[in-house]
Amino acid sequence: MRHSLAHIMATAIQHLWPDVKLGIGPVVENGFYYDIDLGKQSLSEEDFDKIEAEMKNVIGQAQPFERFTLPIDQAIAWAQDNGQSYKEELLNDLKRAGTTVASDLDSEELGIASRGDSKVEEVSFYKNGDFTDLCRGPHVESTDKVGAFKLLRLSGAYWRGKDTNPQMQRIYGAAFRSEKELRQHLAMLEEAKKRDHRKIGQDLNIFMFSDDVGPGFPLWMPAGEQIKHTLTEYMREKEQAQDYQYVSTPVLAHERLYQRSGHASHYADDMFSLVDDEGNKLYLKAMNCPHHHMIYERLVQSYRDLPLRLAEPGTLYRNELSGTLTGLIRVRGAITQNDAHIYVTPEQLKGEFLQVLQLFKEVYDQVGIIDYWFRLSLPDFEKDKYEGDRDEWERASQFIRDALNESGAKYIEAKGEAAFYGPKLDVQIKNVLGKEDTIATSQVDILVPKRMGLTYIDAEGKEQYPIIVHRAIIGSYERFIGFLLEKTYGKLPLWLSPQQVRIITVNQEPETIQFATDVVEKGRALGLRIGADNDNESVGKKIRAAELSRVPYTIVLGQKEVETGEVTPRIRKDIAVSEQTASRTIDEFLKTVAHENKSRVSRTSL
Repeated sequence: MRHSLAHIMATAIQHLWPDVKLGIGPVVENGFYYDIDLGKQSLSEEDFDKIEAEMKNVIGQAQPFERFTLPIDQAIAWAQDNGQSYKEELLNDLKRAGTTVASDLDSEELGIASRGDSKVEEVSFYKNGDFTDLCRGPHVESTDKVGAFKLLRLSGAYWRGKDTNPQMQRIYGAAFRSEKELRQHLAMLEEAKKRDHRKIGQDLNIFMFSDDVGPGFPLWMPAGEQIKHTLTEYMREKEQAQDYQYVSTPVLAHERLYQRSGHASHYADDMFSLVDDEGNKLYLKAMNCPHHHMIYERLVQSYRDLPLRLAEPGTLYRNELSGTLTGLIRVRGAITQNDAHIYVTPEQLKGEFLQVLQLFKEVYDQVGIIDYWFRLSLPDFEKDKYEGDRDEWERASQFIRDALNESGAKYIEAKGEAAFYGPKLDVQIKNVLGKEDTIATSQVDILVPKRMGLTYIDAEGKEQYPIIVHRAIIGSYERFIGFLLEKTYGKLPLWLSPQQVRIITVNQEPETIQFATDVVEKGRALGLRIGADNDNESVGKKIRAAELSRVPYTIVLGQKEVETGEVTPRIRKDIAVSEQTASRTIDEFLKTVAHENKSRVSRTSL
C-alpha cells in the first residue's frame, strides 16, 4: 500500500506539473517518499494540499495497477521519449553493468524482470491510469485499495546520494491502514519534533553547523563541549579503574597501515585521503584499531603481557555521503569515539567480554538509559562471503553468546550483520521516531591479528595470534549525546548538565549582587558548574530563561535571602524532590548538590 501511494503521489505531481522528472520512490518505515526534479521551480509545503487533493482524485478513480515488461533497449527508448533522464540513467547503468551498479538504490525501484548472469534482459513497469513508472512492484490491485495517508515534509536529496549529482526535492508521506493509526503516528511525530536533538542543540546552544566549515562537521559550543568533556572524563575514570591504558595516536597515517589491516580494501571509499609532497598517500584516521595494533606490537611479547587493554577517545573522520548526514547522529568529523581494544588469549576472551558487558550496564545505569537491548550480529554464510575459517567464526560467536547468557543480558540474534573481521554485539535503542538504532558496539576480531602478524608467545613457547575485542561502550560521543538529548528532552542528569545551578537576583542592589557573586565562588570551589543571572530583567523572565535552559536547580536571591542566608531552591520538574532540597542555608544546599554531582546520582526521570 505504501509503495502504491508513492506511485499515486508521482501520478498527482505529474498531473499538476507535467514536465516533472522523476527519480525513485521507495517505501520507508511508516511511509514512502519520491524524489522529483522540477528544474528551476521549487515546491513548498503549501503545495501539499493540492497534491493530496489530486492524489484523492486518483484514488477515487480506482485505477488498476497493471504490470508489463519491456526489453531493456525499448525501456531506454521509453525514458528518452518521455523526458525521464533519471530513469534513462538507471536503465543505461543496468544495461551496461548489470544489477551490481544499482546497489545504492532501493530494490523496489529496480524494475528487473529477468537476467542472464548479471546481464539485464528486460525490465518491468507498472501503469495506473495515464501514469507509467519503471518498477519491480508489487502493488495493490487498484488505487482505491490504499489506506490513510498524509504528506509530511520536503527535503533536498542529491541524486543517488552523491553531492556531485543534481539536487532533487524529496517529498515524504506517512501511510497506515486506518485513520486512527495515522493520527497516532502524526501525534508521535509532533512529539519527536520537540525532541529532535538538532532543535534542542540549537535551542540550548550545545552545537552548531556552519556552511563555511562544511556539512557534517559540528562546532561544539561551550555548553556542548562541557557535556562532551564530562562524559569523556567519566569514561576515562571508569576504564582506568579496570586497568585500561590510555594512548594517543595521530590523525593521519600512511596507506600502508590500512592496507595491512584490510581496512583499505573494505572502507577506502569512506575515508578521506591526501597525497603529501613526496607522493605518499595518507588517510585521515577513520578508525583507531590499526594504530593500536602498532602499539600492541611494541608492548606484547608473551602471554604474560595479556590481556592488554588500550583506550583512546580518538578523533576520526569518515567520508559519509552528504545526503546521509543527520545532526550529531551521522557526521563526517571530528568523530570522537569511546574506543578501546582488548588483546586476549582464547582462554581470557569470555572473562573479558563479561567485564565489557558489566561496564555497559554500569555506564548506562549511571547515565539513566534503561530501554536498550543487545543484538548479537552474526555472519550469514549462506548469503555473504566472510574471510577466515568458519569454525573460528562459530567459536567466537559462541563466546559472545555464552557471556550474554551468563550475564543475563537481554539480546536477540541477527544474521548478516557481522563486521568483516568477526561477530559483534550491538547496543540497540529506539529513537524518538520509534526506529531502532545502534548507539554502541563491541566486536570480536579473529582475522586482523593473522593478517597483520600480531603474535605472542604462549606458555609452551609457541607463537600464537591474540583475539581482539573492539569495544566502544558509548560509541561516539557525538552520536551518544545526540541520542541522550532526545531521550531526556535536553534535561540531562545533574552531573552532565552544562550549568547545574543558576543564581537569579531579584534586584540590582550592590549587596544582592555581591552575595550572588560569593555564592557562585563557593559553588565553583565545590566543583559545581554555577552561574548568576544579574541582568536587569524581571524575576519571572529570568526564571523562565533558566527553565528553557533546563538548569536543574535555580535559586532566587533577594533581600530576605541575603539577610538570613537561607534559600529555597527551584527544582527542575523531572528531578525527584527530596527533603534535602527544602529550605536551608546556602552552604548546606551547595554541599548537598556538590555531593550529588560528585557521586553522579541520577534523580531524573528519563
